Amino acid sequence: MRRRTSRRALLGALGSIVLGGCLSGGDRATPTPAPDTDGDGVPDHGDDYPADNRRAVRTFRSTGAPTLQPGEFTAIAITNAPTARGDVLHYEVTVQGSTPVDCLVLERDAYDAYVDGARDVPIASAYSRTGVRETEVTVELDRGEYLFVLDHTTLATDPGSDPVTVDHVVEVAEPAPTTKAKPK
Repeated sequence: MRRRTSRRALLGALGSIVLGGCLSGGDRATPTPAPDTDGDGVPDHGDDYPADNRRAVRTFRSTGAPTLQPGEFTAIAITNAPTARGDVLHYEVTVQGSTPVDCLVLERDAYDAYVDGARDVPIASAYSRTGVRETEVTVELDRGEYLFVLDHTTLATDPGSDPVTVDHVVEVAEPAPTTKAKPK
């Protein structure tokens, strides 16, 4: 004659097996990785640019909409520290007016000469755009001290005779860890 196990005894035995397995394996938890949408090595929660694998953390931001008369300019310092490994410059510019402007990046010495009236200064052409009505640029900077200039003078593009308003955003960011820095 077979003995029947009661339902209560069976549930008690199964419960102790399940609970014993859960309690004894406490160190077997699988960590959930933090999302990294752009795959740049910086989790989205700490990435100012989760969809851009070139940039990670914003270190500087300037916005504005100055009105420039013909012959005027405005400048924003965008120094890339000598110890930096190639910060990323990003700017967006939209011109409201009848003539374009120049978005120039000048090294400090060239900018100082420019301020003193020189109009034959060297321009960091890899980072600059001339004849701009609308542009968006993202580039890795070499190490150095730079100034971003919204130029409505005759340096590169004739400013015409009318003023313009220039909406802009200028940002400098640390590169993502997976971005290879340019040697200098």
